[in-house]
Amino acid sequence: MINRDTRLTLNTIGSSGPGSRLLILLHGYGADENDLAPIVSHIDPEGLFFSVCLRAPIDLVPFGAAWYERDAAGAIASETFIASVDAIDETIKEICEWGSFDYSESVLLGFSQGCAMALASCFRAGKAVRPAGLACLSGMLQTVPNFQYQLNGPPVSILVQHGIDDPMVTIDRGRNIRDSLIESGLEPQYFEYPMQHEINGESLFDLRSWLNTVGLAI
Repeated sequence: MINRDTRLTLNTIGSSGPGSRLLILLHGYGADENDLAPIVSHIDPEGLFFSVCLRAPIDLVPFGAAWYERDAAGAIASETFIASVDAIDETIKEICEWGSFDYSESVLLGFSQGCAMALASCFRAGKAVRPAGLACLSGMLQTVPNFQYQLNGPPVSILVQHGIDDPMVTIDRGRNIRDSLIESGLEPQYFEYPMQHEINGESLFDLRSWLNTVGLAI
């Protein structure tokens, strides 16, 4: 357990020790820092990573949280999006300082809205260091005023997964992530599954294999 205040609320899984790596998990809209915690034992059974689930800063009623808001016209309120990216980056920095983690050896994982935030944090223009891995689950690459991406640059091991029958974040959004990354010279591993807006057994198995490969390569 991290025994200090951090910018965002945390749920930590595992223990920090010599040589351990950091896995940051970002939940989707309406969920919280406990939502993705159950998958950690399935995707990292060997305990290669110290896993931390972050809670989005915008509380919803009656429960859950969100990473950004939308205006009356349905457009993303850019100030809330950027504020959340700032909060994610600051919290990760705090965790790395606390546990002596190397950010360049960490992995970011995001589901749905959390995927959009993971992409934004990883590929924010001007960011000097990138994580070793990025897992994009059932999410999207958001275009936001006053926020710039820099997809080209140092290589990152990237996994993109999406459900063909996803009614909430349609499959074209996942394909757009894949295509945007490829056009920028990156080489994401891309998988589609006969599922909806979820993580199923098959996608979990592929996620575990990818994460193990990244963890052993660091």
